[in-house]
Amino acid sequence: MNVRLLASLFATLEHRSATLGGHLATRLWFRLPPRPPAAARDRRTPAGGEPFEVAAGHGVVRGRVWGDWGRPTAYLVHGWGGWWQQLGALVQPLVDEGLCVVAFDAPGHGASDRGRDGRRTTTFLEMAAALAAVEREFGRPTVVVAHSAGALATMTAMARPTDPAEGHRSLPHPEALVLVAVPARIDDMVATFVRALGVGPRSTAVMRTLVERRIGRRMGEFDLLSLASSHPRLPRLLLVHDEDDPEAPFTGALDVSNAWHASRLVVTRGLGHRRLLWDPEVVKQVTEFAGSAADGIRAESARASRA
Repeated sequence: MNVRLLASLFATLEHRSATLGGHLATRLWFRLPPRPPAAARDRRTPAGGEPFEVAAGHGVVRGRVWGDWGRPTAYLVHGWGGWWQQLGALVQPLVDEGLCVVAFDAPGHGASDRGRDGRRTTTFLEMAAALAAVEREFGRPTVVVAHSAGALATMTAMARPTDPAEGHRSLPHPEALVLVAVPARIDDMVATFVRALGVGPRSTAVMRTLVERRIGRRMGEFDLLSLASSHPRLPRLLLVHDEDDPEAPFTGALDVSNAWHASRLVVTRGLGHRRLLWDPEVVKQVTEFAGSAADGIRAESARASRA
């Protein structure tokens, strides 16, 4: 994608045909970047684990599971345009804490099949449905660790049935959530997108209408706090965010932390949007938090067995 050429094209369309500009922007909004080369994925693939395939929506979701099934379970959810190996540094530490770890690629990402509307395209709703499908295979999550837009997909899966027409149920509430580099507001994501491509305001307005028509929801419904407001009881939350994140404003993490009753915010500096995923101190904080949630599940099971 030549960004300079696109910016020039959007500038022309803004004046001559904002409708056409909006259609082009909508197509790009749903379009995923190229899948990473196998060598890049292999470098971050942890040893061991058992590959799996799960039917989800219009294709197959592929991933890997480590540890013993039936233990407290951690699900790893990547972000838009990502792949599960980006969270691979967490796998062995979580297994060492006694968790079963499940990681997968969302539709259109990594090794999974394409989304409903074709190659290199998907939606938050499809990502949410994939998480719910994987959970049905491996059981209720003790903790979900989600990066970037994967957090919005996770909250969407928890909020309501991801596809009522197909009878899909909501994701059962985990005991704890870890949200890393989360974009708290859709408007921030839109602003980053249109600024990067040079989409004008009239074309942007058309794009928003077309996006909402396609997903059947207002874009604002995917704001993190809007999604959270539909839950009567929210799980404990660990937020991890870099002060200098160029893609997800740090102010959004502050707002979520202040509004979420049982939350803790870990602030990093100089790690940006992705490098924090394999930072040793971040891995340690996430592992300890997930281990605490697993200990709570084990203690609850012990009490139930004695009753």
